[in-house]
Amino acid sequence: MYTLNIENVFGLHMSEDVQDIQKTNPILGCIADDFTGASDMASFLRKGGLNTIQINGVPDDDFALRKYSGMQVDAIVIALKTRTCEPSIAISESLQSLSWLQRARCSRFYFKYCSTFDSTERGNIGPVIDALMDKLAAKHTIVCPALPVNGRTVYMGQLFVHGTLLHQSPMATHPLNPMKDSDLASLLDAQVADINKKACGHIGYPDLSKLETYVPQQNDRYIVTDALETGHLQSLAKYFACHPNFPLLTGGSGLAEFLGEAYREAGWLGKTPSPLAETRLSSPTLVIAGSCSQATQGQVEHSKSKLPSLYINPNNLASGRQSAQSIAEWIQQHAAQSVLLYSTESAAKVSANQDKLGLENAASIIEKTLADAAAFATNAGYYKNIVVAGGETSGAVVSALGIKHFVIGQSVAPGVPLMRAETSSGALQLALKSGNFGDYDFFSTTIETMTL
Repeated sequence: MYTLNIENVFGLHMSEDVQDIQKTNPILGCIADDFTGASDMASFLRKGGLNTIQINGVPDDDFALRKYSGMQVDAIVIALKTRTCEPSIAISESLQSLSWLQRARCSRFYFKYCSTFDSTERGNIGPVIDALMDKLAAKHTIVCPALPVNGRTVYMGQLFVHGTLLHQSPMATHPLNPMKDSDLASLLDAQVADINKKACGHIGYPDLSKLETYVPQQNDRYIVTDALETGHLQSLAKYFACHPNFPLLTGGSGLAEFLGEAYREAGWLGKTPSPLAETRLSSPTLVIAGSCSQATQGQVEHSKSKLPSLYINPNNLASGRQSAQSIAEWIQQHAAQSVLLYSTESAAKVSANQDKLGLENAASIIEKTLADAAAFATNAGYYKNIVVAGGETSGAVVSALGIKHFVIGQSVAPGVPLMRAETSSGALQLALKSGNFGDYDFFSTTIETMTL
């Protein structure tokens, strides 16, 4: 059994009856393909009553021995940065993570990817699903990216974003993973091994009300599930969460909220643990926006008039007109206030930057600069509260801060929890946001929630 000493490591304190919780092994081990996807998953697991820890990167054996002692952990989420890397790297890191979760005695497993799929024909979702299924000797799994609370639904096997087919939504112009198809079976078929092609089954909308009679066809290796509303996810979780023939589930975070309920009904959990009593850190907030999604564009525009703001331009960085030193000086000048650093731009301007600098070079320049700025701001003691928009940016920031794990707190928006971490600079509180998540005033409301 692995547990985490929350009081000693993170300065949090438990409510009185937490000590009476029956100690068990973790039930669920989740592998997420990016950092905001991991925190998204963790937030819904916690909402569903599971004590959840997020680990950043492939954990080593020593990590568990050093950090787990004193608190029941029901779910462990491992955050990888494998969404856009080479498939061989994604497979290797995912299998290493699975092996660690198995050694941690997790009995159920989940591969978390984006609710907008966010993966082209060269992507890693199919290869990683295949590798995990083979390792677990699983004959079937489900493919369930739906997250209706954030407008992601599946109908007739087609993925929709706020009622618009995925390939007709803003995701069609995503700078790294442009989505040109909405059919989940087709998207997956383009990625999986040749031997597994044409192996997608489907649970349609009419079947969701009679799941108790569902039996997968022998050749249905991947089963795409329709889900138009939250109740459909609850039904799917109730059927599949503890199903002996489905040790691995795959999809977005939508199912996560209802897994705890299914585990309790199966007798795998005792009474719901009391939540940790959360504390806030007395500090202004550093907001970092690297996403160029439409949602983040709107959030940046809303905040620019409310916060001191600095635009990070990749062309200026490449030419030397803007530098890490000038950004650090700007942060130092505004250190008493909450501030916004952003590289967010329209799709057209992002494309122009990529044409000039190269796709990978433009992205890496921005990621490194924003991550270095976060490291400077926290190491100098200016900021203890950090908000980051964008999965790739979040991964870079977390890595630069040297954060190995988080304790998951309350959500500030669906799929966006507050997370407490310990670093060499002391305790930090972070909110990592997927680019498309949150209302227009997300940054403002999150700052209010974070601040004492």
